[in-house]
Amino acid sequence: MPKENIYFLAGIADANGAPTNPEDSINSFFSDGEFFTHVEVGWISSWEKRFSDNIHLTIWHADERNQAQVSNGWGAAFSFSRLFAETWEPFFRVGYSEDGGALWGRSFSAGFGYHPGNKNDVLGVGVNWSHPAEDVFGPGMDDQYTAEIYYRFQVMKVLTVTPDVQLIIDPALNPQESLILVFGLRVRLVL
Repeated sequence: MPKENIYFLAGIADANGAPTNPEDSINSFFSDGEFFTHVEVGWISSWEKRFSDNIHLTIWHADERNQAQVSNGWGAAFSFSRLFAETWEPFFRVGYSEDGGALWGRSFSAGFGYHPGNKNDVLGVGVNWSHPAEDVFGPGMDDQYTAEIYYRFQVMKVLTVTPDVQLIIDPALNPQESLILVFGLRVRLVL
């Protein structure tokens, strides 16, 4: 953080990395030399609000992956999130990619979080439009639209529960369906 509210971030990872087999990921990082790299510059209002008051631009590059037969590529993403009056948290995100195995060639998301009286509880609503990447799905795929609503309950100091519902129109990963309804439940325990 060169200034109090400005940060820079960069990283390099094995483009073939698999979280289910970290030993292979470590070996291929040094032997294959096929990397995913990224740089990010951003603004935060304060360290305490780094997730809710955050504006950043990320640029990434993925090397060609020979064994996986994935071409090299790059992309960029911009994200805005800001907490107003300790109650409303609008956000929007836009992304662009060219090849590299990214699922989406273009994507736009917007929505908001609403923090009622208990600032740890959050009602969230979001929508997304995504254009499937041709190098992954092939040409002629329909755009995917997604809407989500969730409520995060702070049950105890160490436990949050988040039920959610997602509606996916023209799902790229399931092109035989025109509409999918997904119900989810996340539980987070912090000891």
